[in-house]
Amino acid sequence: MHYLRVACVVAALALLGGAPAHAQIEELPRPARADTASFGVSVALDDSLAVVGASGEQACGPNAGAVYVYERTAARVDAWRQTARLEPADCRANMFFGETVALDDGRVLVGASSEYFAEEESNAAYVFARDSTRGWRQTARLTGEPGRQEGLFAAGLALDGPRAAVSTSGSPEGEYSGAVYIFERDPSSGEWRRTARLTSPHSLEAGIMGQDVALDGDRLAVAASTFFRRTPGSVFVFQRDPVANEWRPAAHLPDIEAFFIDLSMDGGTLAVGEDRAGDDRGGRVTLYDEQPDGTWTETATLRPSIPYESGAFGAAVSIQGNRLLASGYDEQLGKDFNIDRVVYAFERVDGSWRERPIIDVGDVAFGAALDQDDGVALVSSVPETRAGTVYIIRLP
Repeated sequence: MHYLRVACVVAALALLGGAPAHAQIEELPRPARADTASFGVSVALDDSLAVVGASGEQACGPNAGAVYVYERTAARVDAWRQTARLEPADCRANMFFGETVALDDGRVLVGASSEYFAEEESNAAYVFARDSTRGWRQTARLTGEPGRQEGLFAAGLALDGPRAAVSTSGSPEGEYSGAVYIFERDPSSGEWRRTARLTSPHSLEAGIMGQDVALDGDRLAVAASTFFRRTPGSVFVFQRDPVANEWRPAAHLPDIEAFFIDLSMDGGTLAVGEDRAGDDRGGRVTLYDEQPDGTWTETATLRPSIPYESGAFGAAVSIQGNRLLASGYDEQLGKDFNIDRVVYAFERVDGSWRERPIIDVGDVAFGAALDQDDGVALVSSVPETRAGTVYIIRLP
């Protein structure tokens, strides 16, 4: 397995109390059959499991897609090996299986969202679980309600224990909004049942609901971009009433400056990536916290200590506990244009967020997708013309 050590750069060393730390980075073994560029288009990490989407892989046909499962070995905490390769039972060409992935509690949720090649009703999300005797197997195929005008299914997805949220894309041209479906797993039968369909509580002017979703317990956040209108979008927050077993609108967070809004939620904190925000369109990450009365309030706005014009900071975000990661461009070698993409790290100390050393492997495609769990990050690099790479990073 290939190891490397990279110097992590930070602008304000005085805030960190000394010289920057180093992050240990290793590459996950790349499967021999993983096609160029698509390996790493999506990633998810949970404890000793990691999953990587390769949606352009030629499986049963061109762009059928596949998902790879890795496990951390007990013998060495930093050693990971591939243990499974997942394909859906109804594999077909141009399925783009693995375009989105989620992982929780030993289950994998995979989106197959073939935006340009399929009819709206042909997309689906797939659940895989590990069987003690048969290995990983497909246990469910999730779909939306037939006949609905709501866009392509499985545009975004999230998984939290026995609950899954799967969004539709809506109409980016602004003709109609999308929806989010909630699925629950019956503990006695193991069957996944569609239990709710959520739609936008506002007009289309607030954004086309769908795409990215974030799920944590009884809280759900849904991105709503305005796409080609290039006006600020929104994020809708829903809260489940456990007594009535109903999902209800809890907050509307307006003025989100991003074409594709990236979301991450942990407990009562929501991180929203806005990669076109600011006068220089350098981007920002806005944090919202749930208040005791159930409302959501903006509590922090994060930017790099050295921002760059059109830096796309916040294109991908991940928050867990007091750690936040966000990808963005970083100017290198004194050039007057962006040639490198990095992952910025922030830590919440005494209620305030502070920038930590950045993670940089010297690759413009780094930070395409990211996730984290318990001080370990999973970050992909997805170039246009080279094979993708996924890094396991032990955060300092």
